Amino acid sequence: MSVLLVASHQPGAGKTSVAAGLATLIARSGARVSVCKPVSPAGRTDPDAVYFAGNFRGGVAVASSEDAAGLDAAASAVRSLTGISEHVIVEVANPSTGSGVTSAIVSGLAERLSARVVAVFGYEPNISAVGVSGAVATLGSRLVGVVINETPRYRVQRVTALRSELSTAGVPVIGTLPEDRAMLSLNLDQLESNLAGRWELEPADGGAWVDRFLIGGNIMDSGAGYFGRYGHQAVITRAERPDIQMASLMQDTRCLVLTGGSRPTEYIRVEAAKRNVPVLLVDQGTVATADAVGGLMGAVVPHARHKAERMADLLAGQVDLGALLA
Repeated sequence: MSVLLVASHQPGAGKTSVAAGLATLIARSGARVSVCKPVSPAGRTDPDAVYFAGNFRGGVAVASSEDAAGLDAAASAVRSLTGISEHVIVEVANPSTGSGVTSAIVSGLAERLSARVVAVFGYEPNISAVGVSGAVATLGSRLVGVVINETPRYRVQRVTALRSELSTAGVPVIGTLPEDRAMLSLNLDQLESNLAGRWELEPADGGAWVDRFLIGGNIMDSGAGYFGRYGHQAVITRAERPDIQMASLMQDTRCLVLTGGSRPTEYIRVEAAKRNVPVLLVDQGTVATADAVGGLMGAVVPHARHKAERMADLLAGQVDLGALLA
């Protein structure tokens, strides 16, 4: 059994998504793989660990202690997966202070499990080859490689140069991943909860996701031209605008968010029901609702199968599985 640790330089870099994406990519090759998070201050209630247990054969007891006894228990739990998987990916929790790449959890688990390490760095304006090289230096030969995650579109050239600099410095780079709409998506239940809305037409699946919000206002394009550009969208517009609502229903709209507190017309209700498009009512106006949506990044979580599949797609063209699992 091979064991791969996924650690990040700091919280929020995307190690949960990368761990799930790597597992999905490995599974596509036909190999049996598990993912777990055996050490966490949150113990068994850690949402990452619960997600892995439910979706990636990672039913491992989670230790809350980071001392030697806790690491021993965590390593034993990882070994217990030997019977069901050829490969195990372990997400390593970040310490309360310092880098998660150089933490005692990483070194302790790596030693106990003879594991190798993938180091995840979220893109930052001040990211540098010197900084990344310094952060991973203590890993030595245990380092499989670095992932630079969530690169903005306008910084791709900068990260391409960074990758070259790291390669010259002898630091392998597994992948440089872009910011991606699917990875930032919310599901309909989260949308309802965070906008304090109420369903006029409830979704058949509250886990269905939206990754883009369009404002239905005084648009100059045709309905098909404006609302037909994207999939997986939610459309925000006033309840008194059935013309805009109908135009959006004719396209791949996953949810109508109607503002101002009023109910839609019966015709819109019938058409939305016919197309299985849920309708969410919110009391605030369109501008305030759009502003509220802009602040929902804190509600985004990686715990969804479509995000694991999307991360696997992003990694697929860059990761050498043979080298990863050697």
